[in-house]
Amino acid sequence: MNVCIVGGGNGGYATAADLALAGHRVRLWRRAGAELAPVATTGTITLAAEERQGAARLDKATTDIGEALAGAEVVIVPLPATSHEDVATRLAGRLTGKEVVLLTPGTLGSFVIARALARAGATLPLAFAETGTLPFLARKTGPATVAAPVRAANLPVGVFPGSRSKVGLQRIGALFPATRPCVDALDAALTNVGPVIHPPLVLVNAASIDAGRFDIHAAGTSASARKLIDAVDAERVAARRGMGYPAPHYEMATTYYDESRAAEGLYGAGAKAKLVASGLWSEVVTYEHRYVSEDAALGLTLLESAGRTAGVATPAISSLLGVFGALLGRDLTGGRALDHLGLGDLTRREVVTFFHEGWEGHPWSRVIR
Repeated sequence: MNVCIVGGGNGGYATAADLALAGHRVRLWRRAGAELAPVATTGTITLAAEERQGAARLDKATTDIGEALAGAEVVIVPLPATSHEDVATRLAGRLTGKEVVLLTPGTLGSFVIARALARAGATLPLAFAETGTLPFLARKTGPATVAAPVRAANLPVGVFPGSRSKVGLQRIGALFPATRPCVDALDAALTNVGPVIHPPLVLVNAASIDAGRFDIHAAGTSASARKLIDAVDAERVAARRGMGYPAPHYEMATTYYDESRAAEGLYGAGAKAKLVASGLWSEVVTYEHRYVSEDAALGLTLLESAGRTAGVATPAISSLLGVFGALLGRDLTGGRALDHLGLGDLTRREVVTFFHEGWEGHPWSRVIR
């Protein structure tokens, strides 16, 4: 399959190398030419991972996004949700209407980019899709090398519009066999545990973060952090149920904490042990880290609004948003909240219908105004 990767971060390099090693034709776009040069010169990225590893030869590594997109059947965007408005600008006028655009993960970015393209009068793709988590937990180890010690065992994927799920999931499943179909893009977005684990870890360890170098993964998951993580996750699952989305809900316990249920989780058995053994997850964060700018400011606002639409109380989530707003000195009540995205006057049933119909449905022209 012809695949375009938009973005040259950890996930972009891991995805490009893995899919190239699997026999797909991969073109990689990165805006920073100097950083891309080691890959562009050799045409390869070397991957160290389970299942597939070695030197992966790409069809093209380029700073010309039009060149990267040419002929793509699937366009994969492994970038933070904070980049989605910029991605929409770069895609505008360059899509053909035949490709599937996949965000890994999305935090409802599928709708955000679709709306931006529609407002610009640009061609929309055949479908958007987004995952609930990263296909790989990866870190670059050099200018053209990347390690991915953990691969998603269960990869929730939702398509927008949901009415185009069949073709979207067929293409994505051919690239990622761990694909687990969701009802739609909102269903997939509400499986994302990034907003569940990362904001509590940052908040509970705020004093240590202020003091300097502190690895929140190695030392930060205290009993207090775990209590807050569990409270946020319970509210996330309650919001999913209130919206009418079925199991699996990919509870946080199955992802990192409860090995007896690991087969149900996003990353399978031994994920946390693999991360620790890799030595790659020594992360020193600030309040500008994506754990805050993405997972708190965007992810938590989405979860809170889903609870509000479903009639579910979210005191832990709302409290976190208030505290992070105070720490950052700005209001975090917008973000990816459904009402902030123009969907606030829809009922729960109308929201679900909207994500099924997308731009083919009646509310679309009103929402994109």
